[in-house]
Amino acid sequence: MIMGATRGDVSAGLIDTHCHVDLYPDPAAVAGLSERLGVRTIAVTNSPFVFDHTRALAERARYLYPAVGLHPQLVASRSHEVGRLVALLDSTRFVGEVGLDYTSIDPEDHRLQRKVFARILGACAEHGDKVITVHSRRAAPDVIDAVGGSFPGKVILHWYSGTVKDLDRALKNGAYISVNTAMISSKKSLALVSRVPADRILTETDGPFITVGQKPAVPSDVNLVVERLAEMWRVDAEEASHVIRSNFDEVIAGDG
Repeated sequence: MIMGATRGDVSAGLIDTHCHVDLYPDPAAVAGLSERLGVRTIAVTNSPFVFDHTRALAERARYLYPAVGLHPQLVASRSHEVGRLVALLDSTRFVGEVGLDYTSIDPEDHRLQRKVFARILGACAEHGDKVITVHSRRAAPDVIDAVGGSFPGKVILHWYSGTVKDLDRALKNGAYISVNTAMISSKKSLALVSRVPADRILTETDGPFITVGQKPAVPSDVNLVVERLAEMWRVDAEEASHVIRSNFDEVIAGDG
């Protein structure tokens, strides 16, 4: 048994640390589903100008945490929105989706992304209590360098796909890794996940971008990830679910 794990109901207390609730055809229905099932969900946004709608949904829910974000792939056209994001940091403890994405080969785009990400990190550091969910596709070394080892908040690397070396650096710096159904379907990703200590693992859907059974994943679908982690850890699903809940409690410790 993993240290600290206890038996319980795996259907209760699931955690989704990265879900684009606002991008579903019916965001209120997704929020309502999370509420009914008790799935604590970080509702990330891709632009600060859509944050208000997500915040309004969260005001009517116990289990929805609204996050203000600026997706790195939108920075080229929306870098001017970073000021709005910074201003909204007084409104929420949660930040995402932010980070770097080097899918583009344009070095100027990369430079602008780094500039915007640095400003976001700096503003978050001034607050000192933020929980940020970070995108790092093809950019893990620069993301890990930018965050550093003394960021005064909690960092969740969303859908990490970098190298083992950079993963080890991120873990040394205190980062958490959030795992989704696409990752548990990939041998490469599973190899990375197997290196992460159990007390640094979280779960996510990245819905609606990831699908489950040919439908957009919804927060309760993280149960599939919990079941796979349980197999990996050689515990039952209830114990694995308890570990994930405990990790999330640690991430949001002090949140009112």
